[in-house]
Amino acid sequence: MTDFFPHRRGLLAGALALAATPALVAPTLARAETTTTTTIKVADRDVELTIVRPDAPKGVVVFSHGAGAWPAGYAALLDLWAKAGFLVVAPLHVDSQKHPKRADYTLQTAFPARLADLAAATAYAAQAAPGLPVAAAGHSYGSLMSLIRGGALTGMVPAQDPNVKAVLCFSSAGVIRGLITPTAYQGVKVPMLMVTGDKDVMPGVFDDWHEHLYPFETSPAGDKYAWIGKGVDHGLAHHADAPGFAEASALSVIFLKAQVLGDAAARAALAGQGSTDAAEFRWR
Repeated sequence: MTDFFPHRRGLLAGALALAATPALVAPTLARAETTTTTTIKVADRDVELTIVRPDAPKGVVVFSHGAGAWPAGYAALLDLWAKAGFLVVAPLHVDSQKHPKRADYTLQTAFPARLADLAAATAYAAQAAPGLPVAAAGHSYGSLMSLIRGGALTGMVPAQDPNVKAVLCFSSAGVIRGLITPTAYQGVKVPMLMVTGDKDVMPGVFDDWHEHLYPFETSPAGDKYAWIGKGVDHGLAHHADAPGFAEASALSVIFLKAQVLGDAAARAALAGQGSTDAAEFRWR
């Protein structure tokens, strides 16, 4: 533990803050017919993967759920990406309320376990759909994981995946006292889309929604985008009927197609994206 995470106090503080975020339980949604689950071994652990597979995948999205949540709670979002041509692989992390051995893990041990889950999920995807480009995506705590896979915290957490072509974040971890420094996101040089809202706060955890924009604002400029929904809160990624979901999820598909697949029409649509009555759009 000491060798892998030299700044243990910062990591523990971050995990405490993020794990304090209540799990958001989504209503039951219709699942894609291609949704399956499988179990893989990660060291001495069994890790359940939710897999949403289109008929002919063109790319891969490895998704990390929020603290206490689980992949099925994001059914509408994952299905939408699959319908757009992406194989979606989402592990059930040990901090999930659905994980059978949740009580066996502390906040410290759950952090590296999440990263190990994502590395194994990426390896699984490489075997299931070899040669396809990869995006790292996540919600809340899972967004921190996707940012790390995309190059964040490189001096502290050696878990960057050089094959990640883009990072997609819903309600990012943003500023975590004791963990996130002014240079924490300087290693995220790949394209990034940050999705948040002006109601995306949780007292005692995220008191100011602007904090979710910190990775967008402090990572190297170039292909960095932020969507800020009006009246949108922390549960957007879970609820297909939530204010802003239709616009934000559609933008996420455009981003993935443009930055992961290199789709010309999607690139043009992303370049022409602007603010709307429902959301502010920024780029840098």
